[in-house]
Amino acid sequence: MKNLKYYVFIIAAFFAVTVNAQYGINVKGGAYIPYGEFADRYTTGVGGELTFVFVTNPNFEFGFTTGYSRYSADKDALHQSLMEDLEDLLGQMNIDAIINVEAPLNIIPLVLNIKYLFGSKKFKPYLCFEGGLFFYELTTKGNVEVVNGPTIDIQEYTEQSNSTMLGIGGGMQFRLTKKIFFDISAKWSIMNNIRLVEADVNEEKKGIDKTVQTIGLLGGFSYYF
Repeated sequence: MKNLKYYVFIIAAFFAVTVNAQYGINVKGGAYIPYGEFADRYTTGVGGELTFVFVTNPNFEFGFTTGYSRYSADKDALHQSLMEDLEDLLGQMNIDAIINVEAPLNIIPLVLNIKYLFGSKKFKPYLCFEGGLFFYELTTKGNVEVVNGPTIDIQEYTEQSNSTMLGIGGGMQFRLTKKIFFDISAKWSIMNNIRLVEADVNEEKKGIDKTVQTIGLLGGFSYYF
C-alpha cells in the first residue's frame, strides 16, 4: 500500500508539472547490449521505445516511456554452464548427455523520465534520467539428448513478473524541420530481480534473481505538436 501511494504521488506530481507544457512524441529503435553478468548468458537484444514528451521550457522535457525489447540466450554459454552444473550428477548416474535449453527474455518498461537539453535550436545535446517499473516474460524450453539413448523434452515453462528499474544516459537531437528532430542516444539501464535461468543439482531448471544491466544504443525521431 505504501508503494502504491508513492507511485500515485509521483504520477500526480508529474502531471501537475506538465499540465501547461507543449506536447510531443519520440519513437526510437536499436540495440540493447547486455552488460556484466547478464552478458554471460544473453546476446544483444533488439527493440524500441515510445515516449510521450512534455516540454516545460526550452531546456527541460518530461516524458512517459514504454516499449519492448527481446533478448535471446547465448546457447553455447548456457549449455556450457548447465553441463558444468550437472557434471557430477551425470557422472554419478553414468549418463553421457547433452542438454539444450532456449530461454528468450521479453521486457516492457513503464518509466517516467526527465531530460535536460542544451546547445542551439538546431543541435541539442542532452542528459536524461529515468525510473519506474518494467514487466518481463521469460520462457524456458529444451531437451536432454542421451548419447545412444532417447531425447527427452523438457517441459516448457513461462514466468511473468515485474520489478523496478533505473536508467541514465545522454544523446543529441538534430533539427530537420520546425517540428521534427532526429534523435540518437545511449543509456545505461539497471533492472532488479529478473529470474534468469540456472540449473540445480536435481537436474531442474530454476530461476535465480539477478540485477540485469544493459547499454541501449538507440536512434529515431521526435515530433513536437
